This record gives sequence, structure tokens and C-alpha cells, in this order.
Amino acid sequence: MADTRTDQDLDQDQERGTRRKVVVDLVVIAVLLLPLLFSLWRGAADARAHLSTDWEVNHRTKESLQRYALMIIGLPSAGALCGWTIAALRDRPALLPMVRGALAGTLTLWALGIVTFVSALMNLTSTP
Repeated sequence: MADTRTDQDLDQDQERGTRRKVVVDLVVIAVLLLPLLFSLWRGAADARAHLSTDWEVNHRTKESLQRYALMIIGLPSAGALCGWTIAALRDRPALLPMVRGALAGTLTLWALGIVTFVSALMNLTSTP
């Protein structure tokens, strides 16, 4: 028996596969970002609970929370922007490259966090 599927059927199958990949990637991004967002929320709650009378300490705390929030939002967004740009330059649909770029930004964020954590441990255990 010959394959009687038309080009339209093949396009629909490809669209279904693309949608499935997008949904899976978005779920992975959400799972990876939830612990980071939770730690940001806990850090903000902890800073609020332990306000200092010294304005410089409060200012440094606020700046560190802002940098952390910028990293959490900025890296996945920058990855999505890069994916969209690449898709636009190649004249292709942009949804999957955008989501893959956001996933790459999220994974980069985790990699930076792990490197920072290991570096802090090395500094903690080093002898003066």
C-alpha cells in the first residue's frame, strides 16, 4: 500500500510536533525557574523582616535583590530574543526558536548559579 498522505497532512503532523515541543520546553522552563523565583521571594521576605537602621546596608540589599531579579527575568528573555532574531533572519516560524532560546537562557542562568555557588564554597574553605 502506498502512502496516501498529502502535503497538508504532513504539515499538520509537523505543526502538532512543534506545538508539543513548545509545550514541553515551556514546562521545563517553568520547572527550572520556579525554585529561582521562590528563592528571590524568600530573599525579599528575609530582607523585609531584617531591615537595618543603616541606609547603606538596606540600599546594598535592595540592589542585590534587583540584580538577582534582573538575572532571573533577563537571561531567559534575552535567549528568547536571540531565538526570535535568528528565526527572523532565516525567515522561519519564530515560536520554537524563541522557546528554545528562553530554555538556553534558563540553563545558562542555572550554570551561572552553580559556578557562583562552587566559587563561594571554594572561597569559604580556602585558607588565608
